Amino acid sequence: MASCRTHHKELDDSGVGKCSVPMWMGGYPAGFCDEPAYGKPEPYKLIECADGRTFRTDGRYDGYVPYLACHAHGGPKYKRHDG
Repeated sequence: MASCRTHHKELDDSGVGKCSVPMWMGGYPAGFCDEPAYGKPEPYKLIECADGRTFRTDGRYDGYVPYLACHAHGGPKYKRHDG
């Protein structure tokens, strides 16, 4: 699998990066989500079922996110405006 690049790990000067969630097709690595990302996943609480599955209490994505995340994968919806 390809490694995460700088744009998957850090926001650029405009406050945008790319989602770092790995994508798979037919059981093989297929790159990263690469949707616009505005930060790391937001804090959340998990519920663990008796069969070992986990769910976020807010119903959003609870899978592996190594660095930045788009909104669909648990990251912030909008770019932060400082000042």
